[in-house]
Amino acid sequence: MSVDLSALKAASSEQLLKLIDRRHPEFKENLDHWRFLEACYRGGRSWIEKNLFTYPKEGRKEFAERKKRAYRFPHSKEVVGLVNKYVFKGAIARSEELPPAVKEFWGAATLLKRPICDLMESIAKWSSTFGRLWVVVDNSIPADVVTEADRKAAKGRIYAYFIKPMQAYDYAFDEDGELEWFMNGEFARDDANPLTSSGDVTEQFRLWTKDFTAVIKVAKKGRERTAELDLASVREHGLGIVPIFPADHITSDELYKVDGLVEDVAYMDRTVANYLSCLDVIVTDQTFSQLAIPFQGMLPTEGGAGDDSDIDQDQMSNMQVMGTKRVFGYNAEGGAAPTYISPDVSQPELILKAVTKIVGEIYHSIGMAGERTKEDNATGIDNSSGVAKAYDFEKINAMLAAKARSLQNVEHNLVRLVNAWSGDVEELQDTEELVSYPQTFDVRNLADEMDNAQRLSVMNAPKKLRRKQMARLSEKMFPQASEADLKEIQDDIENDWLEEPVIDAASALSAQPTLGKGRVPGKRNSQGENNQGSVKAPDKEKELNK
Repeated sequence: MSVDLSALKAASSEQLLKLIDRRHPEFKENLDHWRFLEACYRGGRSWIEKNLFTYPKEGRKEFAERKKRAYRFPHSKEVVGLVNKYVFKGAIARSEELPPAVKEFWGAATLLKRPICDLMESIAKWSSTFGRLWVVVDNSIPADVVTEADRKAAKGRIYAYFIKPMQAYDYAFDEDGELEWFMNGEFARDDANPLTSSGDVTEQFRLWTKDFTAVIKVAKKGRERTAELDLASVREHGLGIVPIFPADHITSDELYKVDGLVEDVAYMDRTVANYLSCLDVIVTDQTFSQLAIPFQGMLPTEGGAGDDSDIDQDQMSNMQVMGTKRVFGYNAEGGAAPTYISPDVSQPELILKAVTKIVGEIYHSIGMAGERTKEDNATGIDNSSGVAKAYDFEKINAMLAAKARSLQNVEHNLVRLVNAWSGDVEELQDTEELVSYPQTFDVRNLADEMDNAQRLSVMNAPKKLRRKQMARLSEKMFPQASEADLKEIQDDIENDWLEEPVIDAASALSAQPTLGKGRVPGKRNSQGENNQGSVKAPDKEKELNK
């Protein structure tokens, strides 16, 4: 049974505090995990401060210096970006035969009036990161608006936004699997008037039901908390449904927690960053290696090289540095020669192998091993085998198709809720025809297409097959070409390319080159000239007399 508005208004502060402190069963155990996933995507110096590990043999000063020099390549962000790139690379078909409210929503889908494509890219990005988002469809139309003209005059419109799992505190479903109620946290800033407002940011709690929405605010007096219902925020929408739905990375029936794309990638990403930080220390120590030298030979004194009783404090400080080297002094009586002390060169090799292996597993886990299967990533050469490429292609294509279906469902739900908010009595039945995402994806790059074209040429493949391949190649070679230019190129490929020229006898004779006097094609003379069939002077006269 849904929450009754009258009961909510009559609730005490203690009851409201109990309500806003509710959390769904899997919230607490996943809260730190969700925050870590977001931090891995955002990166920055704050990520290094929290995720760089110290080691037992490392001093505080050394760790602080290592942390300052630390750097990170954001593999988590790179993986999410690659998936988004391929998902939105294809054409997304959106029908034009829609109610006016839906068309207007597609042009300004967010509170900041961003179009639907921008909203969907953000949903795709963060659903890949967290696994599940919650999308809210709301409006800014005043309650007393009746006509369309009044709505436009009031500048009211329908918009959508999404809630990250850290703010989705608790919710419940009815017998039909629809949301019964939903409570989330949101942040409000006191910034209405720059002269009188404080600019403080406070958290408040919003409750959505099938009939209304309301905000509960919390006030603190010392250690005591009090909660009260913000009556000005109470709004009865009368939709009969909660205008919120889940947006999953891959559509799932899980109630509270859905795995995202970087569920395990983020932790491998952190390991790589820590290994590279250790590698930086080894490279630095190798560059500025420590010199071990007898201290008797470093500071000659008046009393002799071996008499260190006359060494004052300034001379002792000079014993620590010689040139650009830190010096380790020892007693020369042992007979050991001066030498440089530096880390074992096998250590960086071990770290690099581990980093290469982990990075390869990161991209292999999503079927994009071709992005990072290089012995040296700086060379840009893909060394993966043909079988591995085929396997990765099938894997990534299946994952992209599932991702596209999930995003397609999100758009269908958006259209359904926008239609409900607009008060359109006519229900949209066939949502499949409204929005359609591609189900096959081309993840081959230009080098792959050129390699395929070359292989088809070597095996003397049929002309039609080679033309199809060349048409695909032209699209990737000139991605910014206009439709007219691309059509002209593909027409040449279809009609002229691989066609052998047809030459008749007359045109062949007229096309023959003019020969020099007394020269026709044939054998060569002693000077290397071709005089086959040449006519000597007497023979030439006989020919003329005839």
